[in-house]
Amino acid sequence: MKVAIVHPWFLELGGSEKVVEVLATMFPAADIFVMAMDPERVPASLRDRNIRTTALNRLLRYGFHNQHTYFMPLGPAAVESMDLRSYDLIISSCGPLVMGVNPSQDAIHVSYVHTPHRAWWDSYADRQSNMSWWMKSAFISTASRLRLYEFSAMQRVDHVVSNSKYIAQRVGKYFRRDSRVIYPPVDTRRGYLSSGHKDYYLTVSRLGPEKRIDLVIQACNQLRRPLKVVGVGRAEGYLRSLAGPTVDFLGRLPNDELREMYANCRALLFAADEDFGIVPVEAQSFGRPVIAYGHGGSLETVRVGDPRGKSDTGIYFNDHTVSSVSDGILRFEQREDSFSPGQIQEHAQKFDTEHFRTAFFNLVEDAFRGSVTEYSKRAS
Repeated sequence: MKVAIVHPWFLELGGSEKVVEVLATMFPAADIFVMAMDPERVPASLRDRNIRTTALNRLLRYGFHNQHTYFMPLGPAAVESMDLRSYDLIISSCGPLVMGVNPSQDAIHVSYVHTPHRAWWDSYADRQSNMSWWMKSAFISTASRLRLYEFSAMQRVDHVVSNSKYIAQRVGKYFRRDSRVIYPPVDTRRGYLSSGHKDYYLTVSRLGPEKRIDLVIQACNQLRRPLKVVGVGRAEGYLRSLAGPTVDFLGRLPNDELREMYANCRALLFAADEDFGIVPVEAQSFGRPVIAYGHGGSLETVRVGDPRGKSDTGIYFNDHTVSSVSDGILRFEQREDSFSPGQIQEHAQKFDTEHFRTAFFNLVEDAFRGSVTEYSKRAS
């Protein structure tokens, strides 16, 4: 079986890139297709793989990688230029636009949806709020065409998989497709329980404005709580300007150092409205509680108020405000001793990589079995 894995781009490192890494280990002979890539931002485990790019990569390689969103109107042409005629299985890691690839008639196309692209779906109105009239006009025209392209493309996909129940609801709403939920792979087996924790809170993230690290920093400033910030990104300069004396920026850490930071933190602070959110699961694999924004994927990864009586693994705060984050921290501290590191770690293990591998292999097997059955019916 010849396999192709299609991903929008390797221009930043995040949760979707970790999914591609695991898929690549599951299908070691697979070719990988992307619209564009920055060689320095290709995951290390994939740098020896056959990665094919499109003509769009030529436009982006001369210092334009950080402005790739401006090239989105060229995305459909780039995606449809990918030659997938010889492949039996196509796995699209969606991501914007790549569900539009054109496989051969007999191929199976499985689309693993990280999220319908927020800019032209659920955040469409928010994106326009600070635009000039001419930018707004261009954005509306472009977003409208790309929405229609994605909707039409998703109708041709054979099997749709969502990375959470939250995303499955959005896939149903925007694409009118049912989907199977398979949680993303998290390497929970590397987690360990520290003999004690240190007096600092931790946040781990790409430092973009959508991650709302600003709220976490300002809350820790207000409460004078030590905070360690792990990650890099385009909003780093702004976030540093907000930071008080109790906030330390550690940049991107090697895996061993990051694991140590997880294991010894007081709790993870997580303010993003994530589609799934790998970081909270990683923190819980070390037995550490999570103080999370109570919306989106966090409702599935952080256990609070379980009706079956299982112990909580964190605290929710309800609003994207500094006061709400501060309140969450204070409520956590009032009951900090009630959290069980062992039970938190046990909860995280339901998201382990092996569960993803098993579920995804089963899906592929079902897809090909169903394809053969349908072909037999037509032939008879």
